[in-house]
Amino acid sequence: MMLAKKLRKLRCSPACCIEGVAQFACHQTMLPYKTWKSVLWFLLTYILTIGLLVSACTNYWLVGPEDTEGNLAHVGFVQDCSVTNKSVEGSNETQIVFRCNGIRTNFQSLTLIIVTSTLGVGILSLFFLTILMLVYCFCDQLTACGRSFHTLAGIWQATASVLVLIGVFLFPLCWDQDWVTNICRTSSVYHLGDCVPGYSLYLAIACSILGYFLAGFSTSLDTKTFEITEFASMESLDTYKQGI
Repeated sequence: MMLAKKLRKLRCSPACCIEGVAQFACHQTMLPYKTWKSVLWFLLTYILTIGLLVSACTNYWLVGPEDTEGNLAHVGFVQDCSVTNKSVEGSNETQIVFRCNGIRTNFQSLTLIIVTSTLGVGILSLFFLTILMLVYCFCDQLTACGRSFHTLAGIWQATASVLVLIGVFLFPLCWDQDWVTNICRTSSVYHLGDCVPGYSLYLAIACSILGYFLAGFSTSLDTKTFEITEFASMESLDTYKQGI
């Protein structure tokens, strides 16, 4: 009830209401003093998150040989793609045709589910972090119960990046399944067969490694870009803000 009364009293934007909730919980505020290093961290985090989203949504984790029509066969998590033999009318010849049949809905094994879930959780975690950064980057915001935003973001970023890397390392366990061998033919666990790694796989590896190093960079910015001030109540916080 007390929290609801305080929020009604604020009569502010959603961003301010988020601040009010945090203030009510922790009675602390974080006053940002931006430096070029802090801005660089924000921008690189946005870039790597976009890169991971592109990697997840494109279907070029593995690239196979061309079909008869010159289309390059490829494998990924989003689309359900396959190579089929098509008979040519009026002759005994067959054509190798590569087609994608829309969004994948059939996850054939527990291994594929685990790999997809691990990658999905890691990438979505970084995506939600970038949304949260929109609030913390441009407004006077609070620490979360004594820890600065940079420290918490660094922990969050490192955990998400490790999850993506784990998903990438588990991906070869799927190479002996039908949806991969249909494209790569002789592939097996940790053996590519007729395929080569595609740009989606390289992009996922590069972005996850970058995210891990950015997490360490984020925690190092803690004391350099923010001044942590503790307040006994909301009233003392408002008084302090009016004086700066």
